[in-house]
Amino acid sequence: MPSLHPPCSGMPLAFIALLVVVELLSLIRRWRDSLVLTRLVAVCALAASVTLSFLSGYQASSSLGDLPLDTQAALSEHHAYGRLLIINASAMLVFFLVAGRAVHAKGTMWGLYYTAMILQIILTLLVGSMGGDLVFSHAVGVKQPHHSNATQ
Repeated sequence: MPSLHPPCSGMPLAFIALLVVVELLSLIRRWRDSLVLTRLVAVCALAASVTLSFLSGYQASSSLGDLPLDTQAALSEHHAYGRLLIINASAMLVFFLVAGRAVHAKGTMWGLYYTAMILQIILTLLVGSMGGDLVFSHAVGVKQPHHSNATQ
């Protein structure tokens, strides 16, 4: 079965970029009310894409076989930060939903949401960089050409 991880792994970066643009646009008072649904969709899409990318990464790594120790360590670190990414995305979604409905401590909830969003940006870039390093420095997931033993 082909790996779904390569196409899925780019989605969190796209959705975090969309979310940042939508959040910046929502700072304009006259647009804030018209962007409520867009903000909700962007946050939910980000959380869903992180989850899909995380799960597809495990699916892809299950067929790698034996790897050198340094590659195993890099892959393990990538998985660990991926788990942090999914936990943070879930927390960010919860803070967003609670902040939208809060009666008391509304400012605190929005502060937690924006803090989680900034952390999500950092983690998304870090995990993506680690994934790129796995592919380009360790050749993880890169199919090696078959060499023929036939003589010419």
